[in-house]
Amino acid sequence: MQALFLKPPLAGACRNVVRDFLYGCWCNGRRIGGTQMPPLNDLYAATHARGDGVETVLLDAGSEPRRYSELAGQRFAGVEAVAVLSSTHSFKQDVECLRSIKAANPAVRTIVYGAHPTFMPQYCLREESIDFIVLREPEETIRCLLHALAHGETVEDLEGIGYRTNTGEPRINAGRPLLDLDTLALPDRTLLPRDVVYFNPVVKRMPYTTMQTSRGCPGRCIYCTAPTFYGNKYRFRSVALVLEELRRVRQLGYREVFFRDETFTAHRRRTVEICEGMLAGRLDLTWIANARVDTVDRELLTLLKHAGCHLLKFGVETGDAGVLHAYGKGTSAEQAEEALRVAREVGLATHAHIIFGGPGETPETVDRTIAFIKRCAPTTASFGIVTPYPGTELFEKVARVRPEIADGSAADLEHLHTQGFFNEAICGLTSGELSQAVVRAYRQFYLRPAYLLRRLCSRRSWRELGIQALGGLNVMSFALTGRK
Repeated sequence: MQALFLKPPLAGACRNVVRDFLYGCWCNGRRIGGTQMPPLNDLYAATHARGDGVETVLLDAGSEPRRYSELAGQRFAGVEAVAVLSSTHSFKQDVECLRSIKAANPAVRTIVYGAHPTFMPQYCLREESIDFIVLREPEETIRCLLHALAHGETVEDLEGIGYRTNTGEPRINAGRPLLDLDTLALPDRTLLPRDVVYFNPVVKRMPYTTMQTSRGCPGRCIYCTAPTFYGNKYRFRSVALVLEELRRVRQLGYREVFFRDETFTAHRRRTVEICEGMLAGRLDLTWIANARVDTVDRELLTLLKHAGCHLLKFGVETGDAGVLHAYGKGTSAEQAEEALRVAREVGLATHAHIIFGGPGETPETVDRTIAFIKRCAPTTASFGIVTPYPGTELFEKVARVRPEIADGSAADLEHLHTQGFFNEAICGLTSGELSQAVVRAYRQFYLRPAYLLRRLCSRRSWRELGIQALGGLNVMSFALTGRK
């Protein structure tokens, strides 16, 4: 059996989509500087599923449109199964893609995994173009499902899947236990497109790749699906396996790594051991990671810097204490300001994620947040609108008063983070007011002469200047036009 792990082609006004998280917190467009990410979780699933009569192929159609068109022109000949990682806001586009595949080759079995099938299984199984859904962590479930399909075995009792019975009734099987992450094979990066260079304006050395050393998050923010998706557990890969993958990455010629852990710094001793191992191994890799503002201090930040880290990304969210408390973030604005200050002092670049439209948001709190983030002076910042995702406490609150939110898939990729979605039920601000707040924040943060001069003077090479310029032009275009 040949199974195609497909990152679907871009549709509508979507220029690029960062859709590499299993739980579906994705972004796209100029607002994020034109960032592109290799499909890491598709890679994990495709690598793990191989063997015992199953051949896997990975196709990133957004980066390889010609290859996808050729396969479609051949009516997907030879492909027996297609697996797509889908989120709530990509779901409608993904269904259209699968519908076109089914129209070309009705024999193809279609599998959808990720956040939307996990939290909205009944909605997914209403779509005739979807044969199977996979719940929560997908690798072992997809491997077992493809094995069963390849060998003509029953899937009636297969853990972690949903499907329609012979009478057309949806059936959701019992869930599958979470994996020991060390049992996952290291992702085979040779499955990635050979001639595609993924652009990322914050990466210093190309080519770069992504890695994941843990799953889950210690936080319990009411707007995030990660804790619920991973069963409110935080799991780590062993330090030895992380270092082994880093060595392999270096052997493949990559020069930089973007760690896609929710909170790379969550376990201090483990973080220290990884950094010390990188230094001892003389890996010559620069890297980027996500951190919580309450998990870092000067000593740790200094070690990260020495081990090759050049950028930390923080979920600051807001500068207003009341809104931050309502989010359930578990941190304070003062902690955020201190973390950004100390990181800057030890020589690390920083990125601050900001969201508007949460519980208690008002025009005054928006202004307070914009002023706060300007004062904190991160190297870069992104501004968006909080969206109620299925699987979150925020979604449940909205659904109780606005049941017409249905499965939430009307919050599609073209409008995500730049237009409000049922935020009137959360804070009272209209979609228009929130869209204006996002554009105003980008303008006030990025169009300051002092900021532009500082960024220009910070470049260390003409190549770095070129990367910053390309990413900056995307952000400036959004700031000036408000269009993705």
